[in-house]
Order: sequence, then C-alpha cells, then structure tokens
Amino acid sequence: MKRNLLILIILSLITINPRINGWNEASRMALTQSLVEQQSFVIEESIFINTGDKVRVNGHFYSDKPTFPSLLAALAYWPLYKIGLKLDYGWSICYYLIILMTIKVFWIASVLTFRAALKYTSARVEDYDFLTLLYTITSLTFTWSATFNNHSLAASSLMIAFMFYLKAKQEKTLLPFIYSGLFFGLAAVSDMPTGIFLAGFAILVFKKWSLNLRTLGFVISALVPLSIHFSINYSIGNTFVPLQIVPEFLDYEGSVWLNSNVVTGIRVNSPLFSLKYAFACLIGPRGFLWYNPMLLLIFPILLRNTRPGKQLQRESVVILVSSVILMCYYFLFSSNFGGYSYSIRWFVPLLPLIYFHLHDFRLNIQKSNQQALIFSLMAVSIIIALVGQINPWSNLSFHPIPFLANLQQLASFLF
Repeated sequence: MKRNLLILIILSLITINPRINGWNEASRMALTQSLVEQQSFVIEESIFINTGDKVRVNGHFYSDKPTFPSLLAALAYWPLYKIGLKLDYGWSICYYLIILMTIKVFWIASVLTFRAALKYTSARVEDYDFLTLLYTITSLTFTWSATFNNHSLAASSLMIAFMFYLKAKQEKTLLPFIYSGLFFGLAAVSDMPTGIFLAGFAILVFKKWSLNLRTLGFVISALVPLSIHFSINYSIGNTFVPLQIVPEFLDYEGSVWLNSNVVTGIRVNSPLFSLKYAFACLIGPRGFLWYNPMLLLIFPILLRNTRPGKQLQRESVVILVSSVILMCYYFLFSSNFGGYSYSIRWFVPLLPLIYFHLHDFRLNIQKSNQQALIFSLMAVSIIIALVGQINPWSNLSFHPIPFLANLQQLASFLF
C-alpha cells in the first residue's frame, strides 16, 4: 500500500497542467478567488472576471458553475493566499498546488478505493495490481485529473462512493453507508447529472435494507452536500435550477450565451438531431469511444454482468442504466461537444464505474491473440490519455481533432 501510494503521489506531481486554459477554469477560479479574498460569491473583483462563463443576477456577476468544486478549491487556496501565493493567469505554482490538493487528492483516493473494491469481487488477488494499473492510466479519467474541473471530481467521488457501498453491503455497519451516501452526494453537487447514480444506488440501498438507521445514514449524508449546493444556488438566484440554464441570467451586455443554441439544458433536440449528435459524440472526430478504446473491451463485460445470476448483477444494471440516462440527457439537451475539451468531457464521470467491471476480466496468458488485443488497447489508451494531459482543454484553433490539436500545441511550445 505504501509503495502504491508513493507511485500515485509521484505520478500526480508530474501530471498537472497549472495554468488557466479557458473560460471554464477561469470561472471556477474567479469564484475561488472571490471566496477567499472578498468572502463573497460575487466575482466582479476577481482578475478572472473577463470569463464568458458567468451569469448576471440582481446587477452582479457570478460564476455559472456549481459552487462545490470552487468551495473545495477555496479550502486549498486560503492557506496559500495567507502565505503570499495568489492566483493569476499563465503558469502558476498557486494553481498547481490547488489542483494537487483537490483534484489529485480525489484521484489518488479513487485509485486506492478501486483496488480496495476488488476484494468484494471474484477477481484474483494476483490480478489486483494489473487491473488497478488499467484503471489508473488508460482512460480520460487520468487525462482530466491534470486540470481543475468538476468532471474529475465527480468521477473520483463516484468510485469512492461505490467502494463504500460494496463495503456496506459486505459489513452491514453504519459508517460505510454514511461515507457512501456522502460521496454519491459530492459527485452530484460536483456534476449535477451524476445525481442519477445517487438515485440509482439509493434505490438499491432501500430495496435491500428497507428503512433503518443505516439507510437513514446513507440518505442524510448524501443530503448534506446537496443542501449546501441548493442553499447557495437559491441564495444567489432565488431558484434551485442551475444558474447557467436560466435565460434571464444570461441577458447582459457582452454575453455570448443569450439566445445561444449551444447552452446545455435549455432546449430539447429533435429525435433526428439527437441520433446524429449521439453518433458524433461517441464515434465522431471527438468521439468518446475513440478516446477511451479500452471501453471496447470493458463494455461487453458490463453488459454480460447485467444478466441474472451474475455477481453484482443489480449494481451492474444500475451502472448501465444510469450511464445511459446521463448520456441521453446530453444527447437530448445539448448541441455542442463540451466546448474546447479533449473529447467529450461530460462522460468522464462514467468511466470509473464502467472500468470497475474489469474485475470480471480474465487475461489468459496462453492465448496470444487475447494478449495482443489487451496490450495493444492498453498501449494506445495510455498514449491517448498522456497526449490529453498536454491540454485537457484542447485548443481547437490548432486542429479540430483534440488529439492532433494537443500534439500541434506541444510542438508550438517546443519549437
């Protein structure tokens, strides 16, 4: 365990992109800076006020992002600010440390809990390290841990929550229920569509254990971050609806979002557009499957594990159904591809729980074809994930395909 933790810490230290790469990060750091330096949710005094990702409510500008990630960043920024380190544009040691103390801490915890969760499956102990290695470095979960974003926080939180769910299922003691509910709640307030996983696993919890102290612990702990989120949201906009999908909050001079067709969550797409858009999101130039080729191996295992009689069959059904619902939400209510990003960032939170189905994967070393397949997918996946770390917020002015855009941006840095 100590060796694994040391490796993860070293890997974290060398895989951070410590600069504000666009509006999304600037909006989150504007709120972080305002919370620490002005003790306010109003971002008008922040140096990042020029971000386009903001709303105007009652004459003041606010970040249009969910507040929890910035609250977490503010906890990290406060001691840094007190010793004289300040957030700014460009390469920043302060921003590096914020990412390290938030995104990377959660990511390290997700890797450790992934490995810990394997003991609640039929996976062979001798496979734990290899399966954990696949989880750690072969998906966009690794890529997006390089920068400050809500999707990485939600992904890590879901993995941690799921491990505690399995622990609760096995041990039937109160604390794992509390921790599981808490981290499912943290995932939801980090990236609101992931609340579907909280709902799905809450159904499993009540179906298996009915109403008792443990299930109440699960629910109450999940409600803690949710109540904080909705209280802040209501105090700002007098609504529980996310601020960025309230049209009147986008109505201000210079707004690029007013009457825009690309704001997620405001308009419902036609069935034909949704089908075309879904195809583009999954298999187009920025397609999620191209950027996570290990899914070609893992997704059939997930489908197989939803069959009656399979180990963790109900959990697999919840993971599959929740993933489909989350993706369909974007297919129906969005028309862009995550802005400037490396593939489709909205689907990153799905990866840990899908990847967990590697527990049912058996590498037969006697079959050379299977060996070639897994190691080829692994090698390609690692390359894709590492290229993504050059800039998870891909600068598409270099090239419309994020993978190529990142390589060209790297070349511009070097030459």
